[in-house]
Amino acid sequence: MVHAHLRTGEPDPGFGPPHGPLGGDRPRRRKPRGGGLRLTAVLVAGALAVAACGGGTSASGERKQTLIIAENEPPATFDPVQADNSTVDEVARPAYDTLVKYGQGNRLEPSVATKWTVAEDGKSIDLTLRGDVTFHDGNTLTATDVKYTLDRIKKVNVGVAALLTAYESTKVTDDTHLTIELSRPYAPMLGALTRVYLLNSKLVQANEGGDHGQKWLAGNDAGSGPYRLTGYTTNQEAKFARYDKYWGGFSGQAENVVFRYLPQAATQKSALLSGDIDIAMDIDPNDWASFEGDKQFQVDKADTNVQLYVFFKMKGSPVSNKALREAIASAYQYGQHTGSILKGAGKTAVGVLPSAMMCFDPTVPQPGYDPDKAKASLRAAGLSNVTLTMTYLKATAEMEQAATLLQSDLAKIGVTLKLQAITYPEYVQRLKSNATTPDLGMIYAFPANPDADSVLYQLFHSRFINNGQNSGGYDNPKVDSLVERAQALTDQAARCDLYKQAQRLIAADVPSINMSNPQYVTVLRKGLTGYAYQPSHHQTVDVYAIRTG
Repeated sequence: MVHAHLRTGEPDPGFGPPHGPLGGDRPRRRKPRGGGLRLTAVLVAGALAVAACGGGTSASGERKQTLIIAENEPPATFDPVQADNSTVDEVARPAYDTLVKYGQGNRLEPSVATKWTVAEDGKSIDLTLRGDVTFHDGNTLTATDVKYTLDRIKKVNVGVAALLTAYESTKVTDDTHLTIELSRPYAPMLGALTRVYLLNSKLVQANEGGDHGQKWLAGNDAGSGPYRLTGYTTNQEAKFARYDKYWGGFSGQAENVVFRYLPQAATQKSALLSGDIDIAMDIDPNDWASFEGDKQFQVDKADTNVQLYVFFKMKGSPVSNKALREAIASAYQYGQHTGSILKGAGKTAVGVLPSAMMCFDPTVPQPGYDPDKAKASLRAAGLSNVTLTMTYLKATAEMEQAATLLQSDLAKIGVTLKLQAITYPEYVQRLKSNATTPDLGMIYAFPANPDADSVLYQLFHSRFINNGQNSGGYDNPKVDSLVERAQALTDQAARCDLYKQAQRLIAADVPSINMSNPQYVTVLRKGLTGYAYQPSHHQTVDVYAIRTG
């Protein structure tokens, strides 16, 4: 969940930076891993050759039927087990289906599962599936495929596995009925299923190798979604073609979808203006106004569940001193961040939980800009000549500017801040040991769903210290207990009460600077309809919802 660049990554319920809301290049929580795709330039070249040989659509006609989306970071893999990372989630969404999905108002809606019932003890979920879903090779999707997918996630134990810690097993009744069994009552389980992309078990098993199919799925498609993966040119583009037998049908959607990887905001702007792309999510904030004034484009600004944090190293660092953490949190110019860095496309954070998420407590104390208070805190603690190091993600506009602003603000209270720009994979690697964890680490969190658990558990529970997204090694047994108790309840009001208690305890401990809650800004060409930002799939595009008319 914590991201970098609005996409950068590693398995996380949400690591990374946000797209549009931040300036220029968006932070992402994507995570490069080894093993490239085998759908390489050869496939792409072959597809282009077929088109060039004629027999069909003209170049202009083909372009009209192709939706091209600019992205600033390619996926490290096409294996949907890594879909907690937004770069992977984006390319999984066209090719795969999920059991359930989030609709308006944070409500779960049917997808492949038509209905579900949670047992009274909260330890099992009965589901009924559609019977008309087929994979791209023609095989029918059944309950056995669901079982295989969930069991594989448990075995591989990376990526979305962090969202399914209570998963035990699946009992298949028949092709369209199954029961998911949990090791403990776990209310967030249904929401977690929105990131479980269903695999063609027969196809993956035939290519499993010794790594549960991870190498094969890194470059191959085993889904039932509306589009088939047809080609990938490393670091350039991923291509998809419509799967005409998709159970949801088609009505005005593009025949082809291309994700084109353009890392520079200026390049995305030029490509949008020239008509080479249709959607861009990394336009420099300074250019938003020009697009808003151009009738050939639409600018969509949406509130998000993304938050930009600076996490303090809680042990073995000068910032293990709470007085220093409080001073730093009071020295930052939050208003300047929102106004000058975000250009008004976002708001100041209030506590560790984004304001649009379930169980948000607006009464949680949030430090404001007060340099006199910061200096007084340092004097009272006898602190002087403090030097710290902070990491932030490379090529992430909001982070770059926020890091410089924080460095300047801390200099005014006598604290020296050294900055280190690193990649997301480097950041993740550093968190694996307290010895290499930075004094301060700036990172985004991209919650996988609107449940408060996706932040309070994933980012602040001690089980994820050096093994997940607990970036600073925060450890409060009372917070752990509150979150665990909330997970076991089915009554939402009772859950929220516990989560609100946890928010107040975390705020009192000051384990982070809660910098901003940015909006997501997308620029689209005129004529596209159906686009809508989806908080539970930050920094991605639901291409099936878009009409190219």
